[in-house]
Amino acid sequence: MIIAGVLSGCNQTLPGAPTGNPTVGECHLIVSPEQFGAVSEPGPPVACAEPHTAQTYKVTQVPAPLSGQGTRPGQQELKALTARLCDVTSLRRYLGAGERDGTTGLAIAGYAPSRADWERGARALRCDVLLAADDGTPRTTTLDFKDVLAGPDAAALRLCYRQELADGRFSDAGVDVPCTEPHTAEDISAWFNLESSVATPAARTARCLPYALQFLGVDALPAGITQRPIIRTVNGAHTVRCAVAPLQSNVLPSNVLPSNVQSSPGTFTGTLAPARGQKRD
Repeated sequence: MIIAGVLSGCNQTLPGAPTGNPTVGECHLIVSPEQFGAVSEPGPPVACAEPHTAQTYKVTQVPAPLSGQGTRPGQQELKALTARLCDVTSLRRYLGAGERDGTTGLAIAGYAPSRADWERGARALRCDVLLAADDGTPRTTTLDFKDVLAGPDAAALRLCYRQELADGRFSDAGVDVPCTEPHTAEDISAWFNLESSVATPAARTARCLPYALQFLGVDALPAGITQRPIIRTVNGAHTVRCAVAPLQSNVLPSNVLPSNVQSSPGTFTGTLAPARGQKRD
Protein backbone atom coordinates (compact mmCIF):
# COMPACT_ATOMS: atom_id res chain seq x y z
CA MET A 1 0.00 0.00 0.00
CA ILE A 2 1.29 3.45 -0.98
CA ILE A 3 0.06 6.37 1.13
CA ALA A 4 0.64 9.88 -0.20
CA GLY A 5 1.72 12.46 2.33
CA VAL A 6 -0.12 15.68 1.53
CA LEU A 7 1.28 18.72 3.32
CA SER A 8 2.22 21.36 0.83
CA GLY A 9 1.34 24.81 -0.43
CA CYS A 10 1.61 28.17 1.22
CA ASN A 11 2.81 28.64 4.77
CA GLN A 12 -0.24 30.45 6.09
CA THR A 13 -3.00 30.06 8.63
CA LEU A 14 -6.62 30.85 7.87
CA PRO A 15 -8.86 32.30 10.57
CA GLY A 16 -11.17 29.81 12.22
CA ALA A 17 -11.40 27.34 15.09
CA PRO A 18 -8.57 26.81 17.62
CA THR A 19 -5.92 24.36 16.44
CA GLY A 20 -4.19 23.65 19.74
CA ASN A 21 -6.23 20.70 21.00
CA PRO A 22 -7.23 18.29 18.17
CA THR A 23 -8.96 15.01 19.00
CA VAL A 24 -8.62 11.56 17.42
CA GLY A 25 -11.81 10.57 15.60
CA GLU A 26 -12.96 14.05 14.64
CA CYS A 27 -13.96 14.59 11.02
CA HIS A 28 -13.28 17.68 8.92
CA LEU A 29 -14.50 19.14 5.67
CA ILE A 30 -11.42 20.40 3.83
CA VAL A 31 -12.43 21.67 0.41
CA SER A 32 -10.24 24.57 -0.72
CA PRO A 33 -6.64 24.26 -1.95
CA GLU A 34 -5.64 26.80 0.70
CA GLN A 35 -7.04 24.63 3.50
CA PHE A 36 -5.70 21.41 2.05
CA GLY A 37 -2.19 22.74 1.57
CA ALA A 38 -1.79 24.99 4.60
CA VAL A 39 0.53 24.13 7.49
CA SER A 40 -2.41 24.53 9.87
CA GLU A 41 -6.07 23.65 9.26
CA PRO A 42 -8.40 25.66 11.50
CA GLY A 43 -11.75 24.41 10.20
CA PRO A 44 -14.15 23.25 12.92
CA PRO A 45 -14.98 19.51 13.14
CA VAL A 46 -18.10 18.15 11.45
CA ALA A 47 -20.16 15.08 12.29
CA CYS A 48 -18.62 12.00 10.67
CA ALA A 49 -22.09 10.91 9.50
CA GLU A 50 -22.18 14.07 7.37
CA PRO A 51 -20.08 14.62 4.21
CA HIS A 52 -16.43 15.17 5.14
CA THR A 53 -13.03 14.80 3.51
CA ALA A 54 -10.74 14.00 6.45
CA GLN A 55 -10.70 12.22 9.79
CA THR A 56 -8.08 12.57 12.51
CA TYR A 57 -6.48 9.18 13.13
CA LYS A 58 -3.60 10.27 15.35
CA VAL A 59 -2.66 13.20 17.59
CA THR A 60 0.92 13.46 18.75
CA GLN A 61 3.20 16.13 20.20
CA VAL A 62 5.91 18.03 18.35
CA PRO A 63 9.17 16.70 19.82
CA ALA A 64 12.26 18.59 20.93
CA PRO A 65 14.13 20.55 19.76
CA LEU A 66 11.34 22.04 17.57
CA SER A 67 8.91 22.09 20.47
CA GLY A 68 11.19 24.46 22.35
CA GLN A 69 10.93 27.21 19.75
CA GLY A 70 8.82 30.18 20.74
CA THR A 71 7.94 30.86 17.10
CA ARG A 72 6.34 28.13 15.02
CA PRO A 73 8.88 26.37 12.76
CA GLY A 74 8.83 26.90 9.03
CA GLN A 75 6.91 24.92 6.47
CA GLN A 76 9.73 22.60 5.41
CA GLU A 77 10.50 21.61 8.99
CA LEU A 78 6.82 20.89 9.65
CA LYS A 79 6.48 18.91 6.42
CA ALA A 80 9.43 16.71 7.39
CA LEU A 81 7.95 16.26 10.85
CA THR A 82 4.58 15.22 9.42
CA ALA A 83 6.18 12.66 7.12
CA ARG A 84 7.88 11.09 10.14
CA LEU A 85 5.12 11.24 12.76
CA CYS A 86 1.96 10.74 10.67
CA ASP A 87 2.93 7.14 9.95
CA VAL A 88 1.22 4.42 7.92
CA THR A 89 1.46 1.88 10.75
CA SER A 90 -0.70 4.03 13.01
CA LEU A 91 -3.12 4.63 10.15
CA ARG A 92 -3.55 0.93 9.41
CA ARG A 93 -4.16 0.27 13.10
CA TYR A 94 -6.84 2.98 13.13
CA LEU A 95 -8.48 1.55 9.99
CA GLY A 96 -8.58 -1.92 11.57
CA ALA A 97 -6.41 -3.31 8.77
CA GLY A 98 -5.13 -6.86 8.97
CA GLU A 99 -1.83 -7.97 7.50
CA ARG A 100 -3.44 -9.00 4.20
CA ASP A 101 -5.71 -5.97 3.76
CA GLY A 102 -4.69 -3.86 0.78
CA THR A 103 -6.11 -0.34 0.46
CA THR A 104 -6.47 2.29 -2.24
CA GLY A 105 -7.44 5.94 -2.60
CA LEU A 106 -6.08 7.15 0.74
CA ALA A 107 -3.87 10.12 1.57
CA ILE A 108 -2.34 11.47 4.77
CA ALA A 109 -2.33 15.13 5.74
CA GLY A 110 -0.65 16.58 8.82
CA TYR A 111 -1.52 19.88 10.51
CA ALA A 112 0.37 21.82 13.17
CA PRO A 113 -1.02 24.47 15.53
CA SER A 114 -1.59 27.94 14.13
CA ARG A 115 1.04 30.57 14.85
CA ALA A 116 -1.15 32.07 17.59
CA ASP A 117 -1.83 28.69 19.22
CA TRP A 118 1.85 27.79 19.00
CA GLU A 119 2.80 30.98 20.81
CA ARG A 120 0.24 30.06 23.50
CA GLY A 121 2.11 26.77 24.01
CA ALA A 122 0.20 24.33 21.78
CA ARG A 123 2.41 21.58 20.33
CA ALA A 124 -0.15 19.00 19.15
CA LEU A 125 0.31 17.63 15.63
CA ARG A 126 -2.89 16.39 13.95
CA CYS A 127 -2.67 13.49 11.48
CA ASP A 128 -5.66 13.10 9.14
CA VAL A 129 -6.60 10.38 6.67
CA LEU A 130 -8.42 11.42 3.52
CA LEU A 131 -10.22 9.56 0.77
CA ALA A 132 -8.49 10.93 -2.32
CA ALA A 133 -9.05 10.92 -6.07
CA ASP A 134 -6.34 9.80 -8.49
CA ASP A 135 -4.93 13.34 -8.63
CA GLY A 136 -4.75 13.57 -4.82
CA THR A 137 -7.81 15.80 -4.48
CA PRO A 138 -9.82 14.85 -1.37
CA ARG A 139 -13.25 13.30 -1.97
CA THR A 140 -16.20 13.68 0.34
CA THR A 141 -17.42 10.62 2.22
CA THR A 142 -19.75 9.73 5.07
CA LEU A 143 -17.57 6.82 6.20
CA ASP A 144 -16.24 6.65 9.74
CA PHE A 145 -12.69 5.39 9.15
CA LYS A 146 -12.28 3.93 12.64
CA ASP A 147 -11.98 0.12 12.14
CA VAL A 148 -13.65 0.48 8.74
CA LEU A 149 -11.66 -2.41 7.21
CA ALA A 150 -13.13 -4.77 9.80
CA GLY A 151 -16.71 -3.75 9.02
CA PRO A 152 -19.33 -3.86 6.26
CA ASP A 153 -18.06 -0.73 4.46
CA ALA A 154 -14.55 -2.08 3.87
CA ALA A 155 -14.97 -2.44 0.10
CA ALA A 156 -14.84 1.33 -0.36
CA LEU A 157 -11.19 1.34 0.75
CA ARG A 158 -10.01 -2.08 -0.37
CA LEU A 159 -7.75 -2.40 -3.42
CA CYS A 160 -9.10 -4.39 -6.35
CA TYR A 161 -8.09 -4.80 -9.99
CA ARG A 162 -9.99 -4.64 -13.26
CA GLN A 163 -8.45 -6.76 -16.03
CA GLU A 164 -9.23 -6.99 -19.72
CA LEU A 165 -10.86 -10.18 -20.96
CA ALA A 166 -9.73 -11.38 -24.40
CA ASP A 167 -10.24 -14.79 -26.00
CA GLY A 168 -11.63 -16.14 -22.75
CA ARG A 169 -8.56 -15.16 -20.70
CA PHE A 170 -7.96 -12.28 -18.32
CA SER A 171 -4.88 -10.14 -18.94
CA ASP A 172 -1.98 -10.38 -16.49
CA ALA A 173 -2.14 -6.62 -15.89
CA GLY A 174 -4.95 -4.80 -14.14
CA VAL A 175 -6.13 -1.28 -13.33
CA ASP A 176 -6.39 -0.31 -9.65
CA VAL A 177 -9.98 0.33 -8.52
CA PRO A 178 -11.77 0.35 -5.16
CA CYS A 179 -13.67 -2.87 -4.54
CA THR A 180 -16.99 -1.00 -4.74
CA GLU A 181 -16.39 -0.67 -8.50
CA PRO A 182 -16.71 -3.60 -10.93
CA HIS A 183 -13.48 -5.59 -10.82
CA THR A 184 -12.01 -8.98 -11.67
CA ALA A 185 -9.64 -9.62 -8.72
CA GLU A 186 -9.03 -8.44 -5.16
CA ASP A 187 -5.60 -7.57 -3.77
CA ILE A 188 -4.40 -9.52 -0.70
CA SER A 189 -1.42 -7.30 0.18
CA ALA A 190 1.33 -9.71 -0.86
CA TRP A 191 3.68 -8.43 -3.54
CA PHE A 192 7.00 -9.85 -4.79
CA ASN A 193 9.39 -9.37 -7.69
CA LEU A 194 8.76 -11.26 -10.90
CA GLU A 195 11.86 -13.43 -11.31
CA SER A 196 12.75 -16.78 -12.87
CA SER A 197 11.43 -18.80 -9.90
CA VAL A 198 7.91 -17.41 -10.51
CA ALA A 199 8.04 -17.11 -14.29
CA THR A 200 5.01 -19.35 -14.85
CA PRO A 201 1.39 -18.79 -13.74
CA ALA A 202 1.50 -22.03 -11.72
CA ALA A 203 4.60 -20.89 -9.84
CA ARG A 204 3.04 -17.51 -9.09
CA THR A 205 -0.17 -19.01 -7.71
CA ALA A 206 1.84 -21.47 -5.60
CA ARG A 207 3.83 -18.56 -4.14
CA CYS A 208 0.63 -16.61 -3.47
CA LEU A 209 -1.38 -19.50 -1.98
CA PRO A 210 -0.36 -19.08 1.70
CA TYR A 211 -1.30 -15.41 1.54
CA ALA A 212 -4.61 -16.20 -0.12
CA LEU A 213 -5.49 -18.68 2.62
CA GLN A 214 -4.53 -16.15 5.28
CA PHE A 215 -6.66 -13.47 3.61
CA LEU A 216 -9.69 -15.75 3.33
CA GLY A 217 -9.22 -17.23 6.81
CA VAL A 218 -9.30 -20.83 5.59
CA ASP A 219 -7.04 -23.88 5.49
CA ALA A 220 -7.80 -24.75 1.85
CA LEU A 221 -8.92 -22.64 -1.08
CA PRO A 222 -12.76 -22.76 -1.15
CA ALA A 223 -14.67 -24.09 -4.15
CA GLY A 224 -15.58 -21.24 -6.43
CA ILE A 225 -12.60 -19.05 -5.40
CA THR A 226 -9.44 -18.85 -7.47
CA GLN A 227 -6.17 -16.95 -7.44
CA ARG A 228 -5.46 -14.35 -10.09
CA PRO A 229 -2.02 -12.74 -9.58
CA ILE A 230 -1.56 -9.35 -11.22
CA ILE A 231 1.70 -8.33 -12.92
CA ARG A 232 2.55 -4.65 -12.60
CA THR A 233 5.42 -3.01 -14.54
CA VAL A 234 6.86 0.26 -13.26
CA ASN A 235 10.03 1.77 -14.75
CA GLY A 236 10.98 -1.60 -16.23
CA ALA A 237 10.61 -3.49 -12.94
CA HIS A 238 8.03 -6.28 -12.83
CA THR A 239 6.09 -7.01 -9.65
CA VAL A 240 3.60 -9.77 -8.89
CA ARG A 241 0.62 -8.73 -6.79
CA CYS A 242 -1.24 -11.68 -5.30
CA ALA A 243 -5.01 -11.50 -5.72
CA VAL A 244 -8.12 -13.66 -5.39
CA ALA A 245 -11.35 -13.78 -7.37
CA PRO A 246 -14.49 -15.82 -7.86
CA LEU A 247 -13.86 -18.64 -10.32
CA GLN A 248 -15.62 -17.68 -13.55
CA SER A 249 -17.59 -14.98 -11.76
CA ASN A 250 -19.85 -14.55 -14.79
CA VAL A 251 -21.38 -18.02 -14.31
CA LEU A 252 -21.19 -18.60 -10.55
CA PRO A 253 -24.55 -19.11 -8.82
CA SER A 254 -25.26 -16.47 -6.18
CA ASN A 255 -25.12 -19.00 -3.32
CA VAL A 256 -21.41 -19.59 -3.99
CA LEU A 257 -20.46 -15.96 -3.37
CA PRO A 258 -20.33 -14.21 0.02
CA SER A 259 -23.34 -12.02 0.77
CA ASN A 260 -21.26 -8.85 0.36
CA VAL A 261 -20.27 -9.71 -3.22
CA GLN A 262 -22.42 -9.14 -6.30
CA SER A 263 -21.36 -10.66 -9.63
CA SER A 264 -22.06 -9.55 -13.17
CA PRO A 265 -20.68 -10.91 -16.45
CA GLY A 266 -16.89 -10.91 -16.14
CA THR A 267 -16.73 -8.78 -13.00
CA PHE A 268 -17.90 -8.56 -9.40
CA THR A 269 -18.24 -5.86 -6.76
CA GLY A 270 -17.64 -6.04 -3.03
CA THR A 271 -14.97 -7.88 -1.06
CA LEU A 272 -14.15 -11.56 -0.65
CA ALA A 273 -12.64 -10.87 2.80
CA PRO A 274 -14.59 -12.66 5.55
CA ALA A 275 -16.04 -10.67 8.40
CA ARG A 276 -13.33 -10.08 10.96
CA GLY A 277 -12.93 -13.05 13.29
CA GLN A 278 -14.99 -15.42 11.11
CA LYS A 279 -13.82 -18.22 8.85
CA ARG A 280 -15.37 -18.86 5.47
CA ASP A 281 -17.13 -22.21 5.02
